[in-house]
Amino acid sequence: MTKGKDFSLNFVREILERGEVRTQRELQARLRKSGVEISQATISRALKELGYARAPVGGGSYRLQKVKEREEHIDIVLRLGVEEIVQVGNLIVIKTRPGNAQTIAGAIDRTGVKGIIATIGGDDTILGITRDEPAARRVAKSLRQLLG
Repeated sequence: MTKGKDFSLNFVREILERGEVRTQRELQARLRKSGVEISQATISRALKELGYARAPVGGGSYRLQKVKEREEHIDIVLRLGVEEIVQVGNLIVIKTRPGNAQTIAGAIDRTGVKGIIATIGGDDTILGITRDEPAARRVAKSLRQLLG
């Protein structure tokens, strides 16, 4: 088996650029088939370093795709998965299509949406927590603007 961080990163990049890869497990299987043994944790770090993230592509499907700008990524994720945003006190409730909540909550956390302290993602609902009601109003407005 081939080892080495630079080789692994380049090989992961090659596979991702060659075609559609839906999951880290699928990427790991393709690498293994090519003679590269790499752990899921290492794949996760490589994807982060290369700028790839799992994003919904519609119809309940996901794909690992290159993220050029964090705002662009969250914009894509929100448009493909969010159905409703409701602000209640210092909380923001985000209703999503089934199975999209954790991906969207992760995108919100990674992009550091100003004003959100934390998110909790279930299957189709995200709870966004802010410091106070005015902050929640600002964040809800900002997320709605990203939706278009």
